[in-house]
Amino acid sequence: MPEPLKPSSFRFYRGRSMGTAFAPGDCLYFEAVEPSKLRRGDVVIFRREQPGGEDVVHRVIDVCDGHLLARGDDNPPDMIDMVPFSTVLGRVTSFEHCGRGKTPVAGGAAGMLRAGLVAREGIPRRLARRAYSCLRKSGIVRLFWRPGIDVVTVATDGPSVVRLVSGGRTIGKWCRERRLLSLRKPYDLVVRMGDVSHL
Repeated sequence: MPEPLKPSSFRFYRGRSMGTAFAPGDCLYFEAVEPSKLRRGDVVIFRREQPGGEDVVHRVIDVCDGHLLARGDDNPPDMIDMVPFSTVLGRVTSFEHCGRGKTPVAGGAAGMLRAGLVAREGIPRRLARRAYSCLRKSGIVRLFWRPGIDVVTVATDGPSVVRLVSGGRTIGKWCRERRLLSLRKPYDLVVRMGDVSHL
């Protein structure tokens, strides 16, 4: 049985199953918790039972008698782990990306909502895409979110490329000669062609 984590414990994230919530190398902070007190939507770390089992970070999708059902936000709906209470190490409370300070991790109902939007569970895929597209076209997000964006010009032999950086992370690229703008979600909700065409 793994030793429970202390309240100040942390792990560095690696893997892909929670890639929309965490980036590889993010520092995840945990708290020791009684497994019976975990709720659907909480993010937990547990240790696989096989010898030399790795630590896994997944979201709780159900709490049963003596075990949890958990899955990574980015995993298919049928990839569910049955997690005995005895293997649960703790609940993720916050994470830190590139030394930018701690960000709380949504748990409970808010966590389920976040996981549902990411994995599009319970929402038809076409409807979710249409809603996101309407949100992007409306420009309403620009009214309350204006992330600080730095511009870095990349010298190449071919067309010049401008990298858009926010919080130390590349969020998009602009190629003036080809008039091509590519952006990471959700930054495409707030950055427009007109914002970068003068670069």
